[in-house]
Amino acid sequence: MLTTIIQSAAAGWLWRRVQELGSLATIFVPIYLAMPQSMKNDVHAIFSGQGGGLTISAAIGLGWYVWTQLQSYRATTKAQVVTTDGTKIALPKSGAGISTTRKVEALAEAAKPPRTLWDRITGK
Repeated sequence: MLTTIIQSAAAGWLWRRVQELGSLATIFVPIYLAMPQSMKNDVHAIFSGQGGGLTISAAIGLGWYVWTQLQSYRATTKAQVVTTDGTKIALPKSGAGISTTRKVEALAEAAKPPRTLWDRITGK
C-alpha cells in the first residue's frame, strides 16, 4: 500500500511542492537574515497579524499562490490521457463512452509501468 501511495500523482505533486518551498526558503531566509532590524520588525508585524498599517499585497499574493497550487493539484490528479503529441484528453465519466475507456485502458496496460518516486528523484 505504501508503494501505491508513493507512486501516486498526488505524492508526485506534493514532492514538487516540497522542492519548490525548499528552493524559496534558500532564497528568502538569507535575504531575511541580511535585513536591517526595522525591516525585520515589519516582517514580524505582517506574520503576527499586526501589519494593518502595511500593504495588503502580501496577503493578495499569498491567496493567489494558494489558488494556483490548488489548480495545479487538480490538474495533476485528474484522470486524463496525454497523446504522443502532448494533447490532453479527459477520460469520459463512468458509464459514458465505455468503448473509449476500454481502448484507453487497453493501451495503458501495454504501457511501461510508472516509475517509482525514487526513480524520479534520482533521474533513472
